[in-house]
Amino acid sequence: MTASVTDLLLDLVRTHLGDEDIGPDDDFYAMGGDSLIALRVVTEAQSRGLSVSLRDLLYYPTARELAAHLEQATAEKDVGASASGAAGPAPAGLLDPADRALVPDGVTEAIPASALQVGMIYLSEASGDPELYHSRTGWRTRAAFDEKLFGEALTEVSRRHPALRTSFDLGTFSVPVQLVWAEAEPRFTVESADEDGPHTAAELARRWSAEQVNRPFDWSGAPLMRCHVVTDRDTFQVALSCHHAIADGWGLGRLIMDLLTVYDALLRGATPDLPELPATAHRDFAAAEAAALASPEAAEFWRAEADAPVLLIDPGARPAAANAVSQHAFDLEPELLEALRSAARRSGASLKAFVLGVHAWTLGAWLGRGQDIVTGVVVSTRPETADSDLVVGLHLNTLPMRFTPTARSWADLAGDAMTAERRSLPHRAFPLAEIESRLGRPAFDVTFNYTDFHLYDGLASLTALRADGWWVAGKPSFPFRVDFEVEGLEGGSRVVVDFDPDLVDPEHAGRYTELYRQALAVAAEDPSAPAGWPSVSRVVRA
Repeated sequence: MTASVTDLLLDLVRTHLGDEDIGPDDDFYAMGGDSLIALRVVTEAQSRGLSVSLRDLLYYPTARELAAHLEQATAEKDVGASASGAAGPAPAGLLDPADRALVPDGVTEAIPASALQVGMIYLSEASGDPELYHSRTGWRTRAAFDEKLFGEALTEVSRRHPALRTSFDLGTFSVPVQLVWAEAEPRFTVESADEDGPHTAAELARRWSAEQVNRPFDWSGAPLMRCHVVTDRDTFQVALSCHHAIADGWGLGRLIMDLLTVYDALLRGATPDLPELPATAHRDFAAAEAAALASPEAAEFWRAEADAPVLLIDPGARPAAANAVSQHAFDLEPELLEALRSAARRSGASLKAFVLGVHAWTLGAWLGRGQDIVTGVVVSTRPETADSDLVVGLHLNTLPMRFTPTARSWADLAGDAMTAERRSLPHRAFPLAEIESRLGRPAFDVTFNYTDFHLYDGLASLTALRADGWWVAGKPSFPFRVDFEVEGLEGGSRVVVDFDPDLVDPEHAGRYTELYRQALAVAAEDPSAPAGWPSVSRVVRA
């Protein structure tokens, strides 16, 4: 069995990583795999009859190791997705009968809102900050603008994705509920740039975006997204405004790709051909969160993980929502990014794990703290459902991850990050709000977010249009956030540090940024070198 299963798994890995040179003993994550690509590999393997989960792939990251594990599990009759961490199917009813009786006409699905959705809505209201969690994105489309066809494309995408027909009811039911409506007319406006006017089309699109900040969303009415087009000669600008409660960054990217794909097809007179979406992805996530909340094991796991002092801010002095309006950033040059990829491969780790380990070390060196570094890490909570990566929605969590970053090599720190991900995977749906409620304080005040939105690679396959000139705007609620962006649309590969200058001194934040930049270069050069205190003087002098 093992040889044939190894060949099947190797074929899947090669296909989804786009690399025919990958061998049976090459580590999936070290070769460029991430959680979303892993999801595709796992769900396709399941469709081929293999009982494999994301956790299996994390623990057995080579095709040969994974095949041997599956063979042993079969022999022991211990092949169960739930035993290896996969979520089971969503229950038939996530609301109790009394709540289901209150669902209004015109609603096709009603499920509990996630803790993260409720938290975002609450903070948006309580902070009085209209920009908080208000995501805006824009770009230039190089094609003729046909208002009728573009409207059809927008309507098609809205019908395709339940999130774009979703509203929230926080008071009628016994729990906060998200309601998916059968129909929700897209909010779509158009204006033309005057050739002799004082503003370009791009400037008008950004002006519209800025105006949206002062137009709060009505949670009770769908859709929670608006679209504006500014036409020019042979191009047009598109600006989207939506609340983060209905779409994370990957989901927003999926929305944009679907919109452009459908419009591209309509311009060519073709029928749009998008793959079918899984019917239960949102329900599966709600069920996974409910199961996590009912798990004493999950609660204890996160209590232990977060049981260390926060790094920067006295919890009593921290507001519910920080005003992270200041920023430091640096570009990741192609040579450095490739060197980091190589160092991650030599360490047997993913690029995310490698640069997360460097981040943990940097926090220790920056703050003069050699142990119990707890940083928040943004993780994907998309259910192990085939094609769930195609769904627009909010499938994220930010969870505490604990490091002891002294007297270790960079490769060891990357290994620690991989181990932490493996250990936490079964509990990743446990809400941060519940962790903090049980702690009685914030679990962390520094967060780390790694993004590689490779779904935008699909732009190259469009033939009737081209998209460029991307820009994004929005504001998180954490006081100090580090974003490691790989091939981002707006600024290429870079590291962005957003922080609240009333809580973190800008000069102090700048020292972290510079130390992280130099530490990345040192780690990329030799991942086996010690990453402890002897390295500090070298990095600071560099």
